[in-house]
Amino acid sequence: MPMFIKTLDNIISEDLLRLVQEELRWMQYTKHESVVGDGNVFFNSETSGHSTHQILFEIFNDKLNFNHKVIRSYVNCYPPQIGGNFHQDDGDHTYLFFPDESENIEKLGNLQFKDGPKVSYKTNRLVVFDAKLHHRADQNLTNQLRHTIAWKTLI
Repeated sequence: MPMFIKTLDNIISEDLLRLVQEELRWMQYTKHESVVGDGNVFFNSETSGHSTHQILFEIFNDKLNFNHKVIRSYVNCYPPQIGGNFHQDDGDHTYLFFPDESENIEKLGNLQFKDGPKVSYKTNRLVVFDAKLHHRADQNLTNQLRHTIAWKTLI
């Protein structure tokens, strides 16, 4: 069975992107691990009730011509020199949005699929993939924070 990975660039307007970027600065983050007990700590903010993220998800569904339902959503925040470990997600598909801008964007950390492709971090990019695919964030090699917004979904 082929891997389901779909990438869409420039998925939202510049105005909406600026709003999302500004909101990331004010979220409350807690320590998090992709694999509990692995010691690879980054930060996470639950956004399931966040109206902007609900609107983003509706926009993404419309552009993809999907009718997925959200299980939960959150923001991951990776400090410099931190990446993730391979893991699977709950649900059917994961929507992963890349909001950050950087002069060194190629060093923010790709989305790496185990036994599969790397998807480069690119501002205003959405990646939708089968939640059962093992994936991780590569190490953030910049001196800034790396954010992704994730939605776990049911088909």
